[in-house]
Amino acid sequence: MLASSYTVLTLLLPFIIKNKRYRRSFTLSLFIVILIAWSQIQATHHKVWADSVAKLPSVTIDNNKIHIHNIRDFIYKTETDYQINYLDKSYDIRDLTELDYILSYWDGNKAIAHTMFSFGFNNGEHLVISVEVRHKKGEEYGGFAGLYKQFELIYVLATERDILQLRTNFRQEDVYRYPLNISQEIIHELFNIVISRVNSLHETAEFYNTLSQNCLTSLAADFWSIGGQNNHFDYRMLANGYSDAMLYQRNRLKSSAPFLEMKQQANINQHIKINHYNPLYSQQIRP
Repeated sequence: MLASSYTVLTLLLPFIIKNKRYRRSFTLSLFIVILIAWSQIQATHHKVWADSVAKLPSVTIDNNKIHIHNIRDFIYKTETDYQINYLDKSYDIRDLTELDYILSYWDGNKAIAHTMFSFGFNNGEHLVISVEVRHKKGEEYGGFAGLYKQFELIYVLATERDILQLRTNFRQEDVYRYPLNISQEIIHELFNIVISRVNSLHETAEFYNTLSQNCLTSLAADFWSIGGQNNHFDYRMLANGYSDAMLYQRNRLKSSAPFLEMKQQANINQHIKINHYNPLYSQQIRP
């Protein structure tokens, strides 16, 4: 709102103030006032949120036991017709043995994808972490608006049958699942970093930012902060639709097949049924 108001006023100034010197002074003063006002805007938890981001997850830890509150587990008839459902579950960190890297392409642009991690436990359960815009009911995401404190940030914790099935079965996005070739120790370390961020956001709201704090930069920062990772910059950290090729070249994917063959095998969509909800979705996409 502030940015758009400033833009409108600066466009109208030549018609309101004829003197160029006064106009420049007024423009500078207006910019400073708006900048100060913008810097004072604080993120909040208190809005009427869209259903998909209405509840913030939180985590408590008791030795090796991890208790997670508000795991999203919606049941879908269509993308917009669903049963709201959240779970509280407990896990033993020692049972956490697998990690999948997820890429979801939604508009045909292969350079940009939504990135997620799916943590796998010995009992066959999977917990997905997805960094997303926390938007209000009826509010649509806009990349430009996301630069100017328009949206809050949320780390969604969800079941695969919710967050992945929504994308493949109902939105018909192109989704790929890549098992990662990393040690259990690193998986545990990443999980601890993620739940720390989940709790931090539960306590203090933060803004989403299209460039600096989005699904890629947030998860990439979490992943590459782990000791022993080869974290030198690669353009595919920004053009994350190609990040699977980067991980393949760094020997971080569990596959000995040529990359294109492996990518074809990783595509989840070949295993699903369009517009059909399957409660056993995690087993379905791992034939």
